[in-house]
Amino acid sequence: MLNFFELERHIVSQMQAHQVPGLALALVEGEKIIYARGFGVTSVEDGGVPVTPQTLFRIGSITKPMTGTLIMRLAEEGKLDLDALAKDYVPGLTFSQSGAADQITLGMLLSHTAGLPTSHEPFGRRDPAGLGDYIREQMPRYQMIAPPSKVYSYSNPGIRLLGYIAELVCDTPYTQLMQKHIFDPLDMRHSTFDPTVAMTYALAHSHDLNDDGTLSVQHRFGDNRAGYPSGAVISNVLDLANFAMMLIHEGRFQNQQIISPASIRQMQTIHGDMMTVSGSGYGLTLIIDNGQGVRRVGHTGAVGTYGSILIVLPESHRAVIITCNRAFGFWDALDQIVDGIITEWLDLPATQPTLLAIQPEKSHWPSYAGHYVGQLRGLIKIYTEDDRLILDWQGEKLPLEALRQDLYFGKSGEAMVSVGFVDEATGPTQYVMLNGAPCKRMDDDLPVLKDLNVWQKFTGVFVGVDKLKITLQGDTLHVYSDEMAMDYACIVLSETAFACKMGLIEFEVAGDGAVTGLLLQGAYRLKRRS
Repeated sequence: MLNFFELERHIVSQMQAHQVPGLALALVEGEKIIYARGFGVTSVEDGGVPVTPQTLFRIGSITKPMTGTLIMRLAEEGKLDLDALAKDYVPGLTFSQSGAADQITLGMLLSHTAGLPTSHEPFGRRDPAGLGDYIREQMPRYQMIAPPSKVYSYSNPGIRLLGYIAELVCDTPYTQLMQKHIFDPLDMRHSTFDPTVAMTYALAHSHDLNDDGTLSVQHRFGDNRAGYPSGAVISNVLDLANFAMMLIHEGRFQNQQIISPASIRQMQTIHGDMMTVSGSGYGLTLIIDNGQGVRRVGHTGAVGTYGSILIVLPESHRAVIITCNRAFGFWDALDQIVDGIITEWLDLPATQPTLLAIQPEKSHWPSYAGHYVGQLRGLIKIYTEDDRLILDWQGEKLPLEALRQDLYFGKSGEAMVSVGFVDEATGPTQYVMLNGAPCKRMDDDLPVLKDLNVWQKFTGVFVGVDKLKITLQGDTLHVYSDEMAMDYACIVLSETAFACKMGLIEFEVAGDGAVTGLLLQGAYRLKRRS
């Protein structure tokens, strides 16, 4: 039995500790919402309006399983085939890698195994033609992360392509399809893609952290038609609870079958292995995990500074939904809140079961050894020392133990680190999955570049999804994240690219040599402020 008084007190204390203005929480059991409450305010300016369960938040990538549900419904109607090539539905579709268009299927796009990058563009065209033009013009420019079907690699562009395919086969704008097939049948009365509709209701706002430690509202609301299928729904925890009920009850909501039980099972089956010690992976637009020894299905979302979590526990017919309007620096606390709710609700053991290491096949180790780089994880090195396999993650050296022959684990403080080695038919390993994200083998010889005069030009403050302060300390470039309140040392990869534990940082240099911004994790553009 949940102690709601203690839960609410804990949420409030964590919001205060992490400067979170507003948050809403809903709990679902069976076909009922057993708890729903708002905390804090929609905005720190003008006194704000109290957050309620009806308050709208941007939910980011929780949009993806809604798009996925639409695609599954169209497949059931015979309008789409998940095994068909994406190019069969989009005339002239091309990708940067030769031959990729002859391999990428709808199923790969749904499971993030097509090899496409993450990418995030919060601002763009708002007209209905924006999605189609984006697919034709931008998709061929994205550099592939890996060959199709090789690894799990989270991709916004892949889901956007699915939304466009739905438009083409139905000859109807994506937003209208979502209204007809998802929002209306699930009684999601306040869910919308349109900011001008959302603003007529109580709407929570994104917030920036100022230099003096205070918060201010972001007075520009991101809107880009191209990004609608991957992360643009504006909703509240009550509407999301209805979507969760559909996932819980094998595609049924209030005696109406939205999609078939077979489609739900397919969505909730791992198709992209993240190679983590918790057994997490990606289904068809749903994340599946066995944290706490319980199967958890759902998604998270982050856009602007909004954060959202939707977790369904299919076997116990329960769900946890949280939305907030400032998530950076708060994610660990959010995860702990969710874990705490599930532990108490299901009366689970407070401690995780101990991982049992197996005897590794050491003959594989030479093929694992080398440097790897990933957009989300930065630079790592795998090597052997004193008859042990070692992970060097940006200078932190972690001895590894085998959980299975292709999956190892180590500990960084109290945190568990998962290292998965993707099989190759011949030759050395080309891809390592570090905490669920791919890293690709690179030349063992790192570039010998240390032009401090050039690096001095990279120093300054860059703002966007985070505020990064770049400094030169001795002969090493450092990045300080305001949201994470952490300083990271960087390792040079090229004249303009560096790696740190935040991931890749690529500086953007204009024709006159001025540094105008940077690209973080291959997805987020930050503009130079000073």
